[in-house]
Amino acid sequence: MAVTGISLATSLGINGGICIICFLIFSCLRVAPLTRKFYMPKRFDSEVKRKPKRLGLGLLSWIKPVILYPEDQILKVAGMDVVVMNRLLVYGLTLFAFCTLWCCAVLMPINGTAGYLPSVPSQPNGQPGVIYSDLDIISASNIGPRDSRFWAHLITAYVVSIVALALLQAFSNDVSRLRARYISTIPRGGPSHSVLVTDIPCVDGVGALPGVGAVRRVADKMEAHLGKAREKIFTDGDAKDVDAEAGSGVAAPSSSVDAHDDFVAIEDSVLDPWENARNQLAQGDVPTMVRDEMQTIYGAQGVAAVNVVADTRKVEPVLAKYDATKGKLEDITNDIIGKLKRKEQHKIKRKQVTLLPAITPQWAKDKYHVAAKSVKVDALEYLPQELEHLYQQLVQERDAAAGSYLPAAFITFNDRFSANTAANGLQTYDETAWRVQPAPGDDEIVWPNLAMRYRQRVARAFVMLCLFVAILIFYLPVTAAIQAVVNLDNVRAVPGLGLVTRIPFVTQVLQGILPSLVLKIFLILLPPILTAMAKFQGMTSVSQIDFSIVNRYYIFQVFATLIYQFLVGSALANLAAILANPGIIVGLLGVSAAQQANFFMTYIMINALAIGFGLIRVVPLILYFIKIKLAGTERARYRLWAKQEFTFGTNVANHTIILLLGLAFTWLTPLIAPFALLYFVLALLAQKYQLIYVVTLPYKAAGRMWIDCFHQIMVGIYFLQAMVLCVLLVKRFEYCLLILPLVVGTIIFHIVNINLYKRPWTLMSLKEAALLDARDPEQLSPEEAEELRLKYLSPVFKVDLEEHARIIQEATQVDKQLKGEATALNLDDEPATSNKMTDDDA
Repeated sequence: MAVTGISLATSLGINGGICIICFLIFSCLRVAPLTRKFYMPKRFDSEVKRKPKRLGLGLLSWIKPVILYPEDQILKVAGMDVVVMNRLLVYGLTLFAFCTLWCCAVLMPINGTAGYLPSVPSQPNGQPGVIYSDLDIISASNIGPRDSRFWAHLITAYVVSIVALALLQAFSNDVSRLRARYISTIPRGGPSHSVLVTDIPCVDGVGALPGVGAVRRVADKMEAHLGKAREKIFTDGDAKDVDAEAGSGVAAPSSSVDAHDDFVAIEDSVLDPWENARNQLAQGDVPTMVRDEMQTIYGAQGVAAVNVVADTRKVEPVLAKYDATKGKLEDITNDIIGKLKRKEQHKIKRKQVTLLPAITPQWAKDKYHVAAKSVKVDALEYLPQELEHLYQQLVQERDAAAGSYLPAAFITFNDRFSANTAANGLQTYDETAWRVQPAPGDDEIVWPNLAMRYRQRVARAFVMLCLFVAILIFYLPVTAAIQAVVNLDNVRAVPGLGLVTRIPFVTQVLQGILPSLVLKIFLILLPPILTAMAKFQGMTSVSQIDFSIVNRYYIFQVFATLIYQFLVGSALANLAAILANPGIIVGLLGVSAAQQANFFMTYIMINALAIGFGLIRVVPLILYFIKIKLAGTERARYRLWAKQEFTFGTNVANHTIILLLGLAFTWLTPLIAPFALLYFVLALLAQKYQLIYVVTLPYKAAGRMWIDCFHQIMVGIYFLQAMVLCVLLVKRFEYCLLILPLVVGTIIFHIVNINLYKRPWTLMSLKEAALLDARDPEQLSPEEAEELRLKYLSPVFKVDLEEHARIIQEATQVDKQLKGEATALNLDDEPATSNKMTDDDA
């Protein structure tokens, strides 16, 4: 279904009009009293320490300040991860601003004057030799085989690639510099001073026995044979150690190895992490073993806190129920206290709780006589009792789980230098034990996945890789089906739709919008699947899961949006001509490449103009309107607009796939460059506003995402060069192989820069760590030491007894006040967060 200039203009007019309306609606909602907290929560939230600067109340007065928001202020207000996202969007904007000027000024006149497509002879049956539209006239498809005009396209490949690589080099330098500056501002303690140790040997029973079954017998036989070999070879008795590593959980017999005449090697029982762990656990407990392991390397003064992760998997459902009950009780209590403060006693209505027989605990069944039918009870009477019972149950099960540990621990050091050294060093020669990595933030840990060991994670990763490949393979027939269904000729064949689809306006809409829209809708189903796959694989933090989605969603879109769409779309667009004369397949590829570029042009346009919907966030806004009326307390209303989360997974991949499509086809169809530029202009405006004023990131990765952005940008440059080579080969341009030096140079650039920047993008330099340590006080204060002790405890152990008692006491006082059993109520403290703000502050 060829995209024509009229259908493209129609699609642009429809989508552009909708986009402008969305921006105007957002500009109104941003300052409306009912929705301004929803669209500007960071300006109203009292828990936000560094608020973004104030914006004007005019209709469009927010656009210029957002576009010109200084990067150093973004770093302070929103963090390094937001700076990296901003850098990615600015990179796309800068690159396609240049491509728009170059390609439209240089290539478009050359393509339009070639005149190849109208000169292609018709087929014997009278059908046109090639199906093309007016947009194809200004593309490279309009240039015939062996035409010298292709020199311009070859030069363009060099120019665009060099500009893209130069910009990438400059932006990478800036990211390294900004990341170093950001890391220097991270406060003492937490991720900057901590590491996560996984695969602690012998903790969960793995490797606890010296050897069992067939594994032990095989190890014994190997040792017997090796012993005989040593006796034959080393007759002087000083046999060198040729013991094979038996693997985790199987310890080799202890032996002393003389590597030199005056040097005795360390005993195997000390070097083998599994045997060493068994020996230590025979004399002490797990926390002591872990602390001794770390203090052996970093000294007693270097280790500030050791938190071995307790096995709380059975307790976590109780904690979830406790938190839900506490939230309900706080909401009800705070609502009543607020109304009493405002002297609105007449508006107070006592809420009730329905006790269902299937899920009501036994104590509540006995007390409230819950049998076959549900029973309604007063919430202020029931919820404090349920909270107390849940707390007692939580304490009992928590105490029972305190001596059971998972093979993981969080180690916090007194200085950054030790933490950095530990995170990037080799703890032991056996990498299935004592695996050390930088610690994630304490609020982004996926606690259940800490129970997995290295081999289990590897096995699950392999299974998920196979599943991902299967999804890619099975998506091909789905793509073919989508293309067949939305093909205009097939739609016209449906009874009742033939006359409708022949209306010019409907035809233009179908040609310009429908295929891209269907593909976009189908891609929405993928992110939840990728998230579940990452969690099943055993990733230990939200940031790891998000980064895996960035990569997998991008790879999926490369195949689904580009490769499959290009091949299937090219075949279906010229199916009749191919069936009539299969020998023209190669020639048609050179023509259909530009036709598919027109499809991708409409795809980019729809993505660009859909950003207006993303700015309004229609579905969350509707849910907000519904829930805000049902929320009975200030705290409940606060939760609806504050802490709106944002993940980079699909957003980064969406930006980089647009960048890939623009690069791959801008030399072929120059008109695609302005649409890519439009996309990055609108994306920069919308996402910059959201990241600064609206959303809260669930983690702080200090810009580690840029390495994924770098790889994905490089893939786009490779596709540009591959497309040039393939099309020029099909067009039989005799100098097409001159593109190869550019490909080789790009590969060298990629390898050199990854080796140059990989560690600065992911690690802290030892010099920087030493300088920051010299700036910090030598000793931790008692408050800092206590905070470090609690920071990496499981949430099960962080339930505050004082807060628990306060909530129950407050609810009891409110209940007595409403019943007339108390004459006064202490209302000195605010029940919820203070979120009042004047219009001038907005």
